[in-house]
Amino acid sequence: MEGKGFFLGGLLLFSIAAISTAQNRPKSSPKLFVFGDSYVDTGNWPQNVRGPWKEPFGKTFPGKPNGRASDGRVLTDHIASFLGIESPTPYQLRNTSKNTQQGLNFALGGSGVFPTWQNDSLTVQIDQFEQLLKENVYSRQFDYSSSVALVSTGLNDYSFYSAAKKGTKDGLPAFTEVLVNQLAADLHRINRLGVKKVVVATLPVIGCLPIHVIPPNSYQNCDEESNKNARIHNHLLLKAVDKLNTDDGKTSTFVVLDLYNAMVSAIDQFRKGAANTEYKNPLQPCCTKNVEFICSAEGVCPNPKSSFFFDLAHPSDNGWNAIFSFLQCSLSKDLRV
Repeated sequence: MEGKGFFLGGLLLFSIAAISTAQNRPKSSPKLFVFGDSYVDTGNWPQNVRGPWKEPFGKTFPGKPNGRASDGRVLTDHIASFLGIESPTPYQLRNTSKNTQQGLNFALGGSGVFPTWQNDSLTVQIDQFEQLLKENVYSRQFDYSSSVALVSTGLNDYSFYSAAKKGTKDGLPAFTEVLVNQLAADLHRINRLGVKKVVVATLPVIGCLPIHVIPPNSYQNCDEESNKNARIHNHLLLKAVDKLNTDDGKTSTFVVLDLYNAMVSAIDQFRKGAANTEYKNPLQPCCTKNVEFICSAEGVCPNPKSSFFFDLAHPSDNGWNAIFSFLQCSLSKDLRV
């Protein structure tokens, strides 16, 4: 999870995320608008603050820090490549990039549905998007015919609830309900602003993140209580999305991306192939030295490509590759634009 500077997730030209060959797509090509936390943030984290603009982030791809909370690509990059476009420019770099016609990324590591350690909540990110619409940066009639919104958030809200708000276990069900209701309202708002398809990720398998699988257990056992809480959240989210689609009258406007089970399957696959890898345990992070929950260059493993998790909460480039392989089938069915 992300907290106290721990993000769950320069004027750098945003060619680093072009993992497809679509360099000069026409304006009618898909547009991807991204909202959420560090699982989808590709460069909005402040560059003067310890984090993904510093080493050792970006070590695998592109070989230097690039604003992503990983040694390489994150979920956004895979979704963009799936759509056949470049990964959208981070909002904070929009004035230094010519590539804004394929969408924008408003996500910020450390943010949540509600304000957390970052004041930049999901509501604020949608406000930024709406302001650009008012400035006619995008034409609703022409640009949204094949537009997609990717939303991945909520993990930091639970971290903030327990760590900063001193929330209790008894109060968690009520908090979860309020959180999911607000998230559903935000998804509805994004759609009403003109985005054709809204894709929302479930919470990941929280209890298997290395921050919960402590070294005394040799990174072997997941925290099942945290996983149970994530499943409750995800169940309520599925129900909320079903209601949004029913109310909308279109069964495919809102799509749930099952990040939880994709991560479970990817971790299991990693374990089965461990005999052929340098890293035998998928739950052991590549980065073992952290300062305020953020990976330090002195503690990174020699070969991040062999790990599943890069740091205490974020998959490595290899991890995201594996996770996305389990998401592709459902995306091929649900993400037709």
